[in-house]
Amino acid sequence: MNNQPLVYLDNAATSQKPETVIRAVEQFYRQQNANVHRGAYQLSEQATRAFETARTTVKDFINADSEQEIIWTRGTTEGINLIAQSYARPRLQPGDEILLTELEHHANIVPWQIVAEQTGAQIRVVPILENGDLNLQRFGELLNDNTRILSLTHISNALGTINPVAGLIRQAKEQGAIVVIDGAQAVSHLEIDVQRLGCDFYLFSGHKLFAPTGIGVLYGRKALLEAMPPWQAGGEMIRKVSFSGTEYNDLPFKFEAGTPNISGALGLAEAIRFLNSLDRKALARHERALMSKAIELCSAIPGFTRIGQPTAGASILSFQLTSHHQQDVGLMLDQQGIAVRTGHHCAMPLMETLGLPGTIRASFAFYNSIEDVERFAAALSVIAQGGSFSAADTVPSQSVFDSSPFGREIKDRDILTQLTPLKNWNDRYRQIMLLGKRLPSFTAAMKADTQRINGCESDAWLVAKGDDNGALWFAADSDARVIRGLIALVLAALNGRQPQQILDFDMDGYFEQLQLSRHLSPSRGNGLKAIIETVRKSASEALRHADQPR
Repeated sequence: MNNQPLVYLDNAATSQKPETVIRAVEQFYRQQNANVHRGAYQLSEQATRAFETARTTVKDFINADSEQEIIWTRGTTEGINLIAQSYARPRLQPGDEILLTELEHHANIVPWQIVAEQTGAQIRVVPILENGDLNLQRFGELLNDNTRILSLTHISNALGTINPVAGLIRQAKEQGAIVVIDGAQAVSHLEIDVQRLGCDFYLFSGHKLFAPTGIGVLYGRKALLEAMPPWQAGGEMIRKVSFSGTEYNDLPFKFEAGTPNISGALGLAEAIRFLNSLDRKALARHERALMSKAIELCSAIPGFTRIGQPTAGASILSFQLTSHHQQDVGLMLDQQGIAVRTGHHCAMPLMETLGLPGTIRASFAFYNSIEDVERFAAALSVIAQGGSFSAADTVPSQSVFDSSPFGREIKDRDILTQLTPLKNWNDRYRQIMLLGKRLPSFTAAMKADTQRINGCESDAWLVAKGDDNGALWFAADSDARVIRGLIALVLAALNGRQPQQILDFDMDGYFEQLQLSRHLSPSRGNGLKAIIETVRKSASEALRHADQPR
């Protein structure tokens, strides 16, 4: 990537796929493509047999009691929503409690907030300790005979904390609570036995288990699933339909409305077979060695701060560099071919508890090597010591508007002249960073919440001012250098224009000319959109004021 060998360290987000999985999906579409359960012909029978064999493979993988306890979903998120709406919503009442933890992914928070609002139930949250472990004392205090549901992650996607779920499940069951385990991060690292754990529901996603995207598994105890109403209606989940009433199908089909992700299920089964062919204990030792080496090397880097040091942890390293914003670190590593994740990791309540806007996360899988870790640490060390896009002093912030602000000096045509000849992506970003350094920096007083731009993962602020001719001038700042550079591009194009000219300006075409659109990551792209929308909103307000009678 970026003309560098790829070091892929974003395995907590999604894993790479082995050749056998890719071939299994391809083979289905080339040789077995037919709908399942419905066709009275041989090809459909073959597809159905392979599809249901995949269910058996999953059942054995997590040691469920029956294939009827394995429900295909699109992923962990859909499974949690299914449980919340089909199991919890009909049963919860005002005064009932749902127990969550501060470690949860948004997918294990928001569905419960929705069902709590629908039923009058209350959510209680178990805090964490300073090192990222769950506060077990507070867990015991919060768990009570009003607790109807305990839903928690097996492994934190943000800190790597491995929760002692077996013991927590036992305590919850003693109080009569139903237990839901989000196993999205766990299945690729740990050997899962749902019967030994004693949980009521266990969920995971295929794409984190070396399988395709769009396929997941909801395990549920048969007695609970049988008592639950269907969540979605349509084909396959019915036995008989008439206008006088409908008879639902047996498990597991009652929860599998519509044509399923057949190729995804076959790919997931193949991923499990691939994993089972390996020595899981040896894989775990290798991942621990990768994590240990990463901690050893990174701890020697100036400004490196590890976020969370759990007692039991998976191969997920969350950290910050005091000298650089997380988005900038992610960008600079990417230019060295090193893929990491930056941001809040869909764990905003956890980041709020930690008092952080986000972290940089390197997550390792068994196919990573010690050399990968060494390249990652070496690149991080160069960044921390001022290499690559080194920190330069920004323009003093005496008067953002009156001391020849950036937009008055450089126009969009000048930007095009500077960037268009640069064919190398790294060279383009270096130039953008240099442009960002020329932005006047805001004073602390200017960084007010009223000036904050919502939608940026980094902190960004923007103020606007009209001149005597009705033109608008903008000044903006951000704590991330890459966002400052993107702001510079926007202000160079729009500063000094009339409000209607700003609204009519083809910003998409502008960025296409700069050949930047395809390189903007979702987080940077969303931040850029938020900046542009804020500028356009100012232009719209200026037009409205101009149209008002004096």
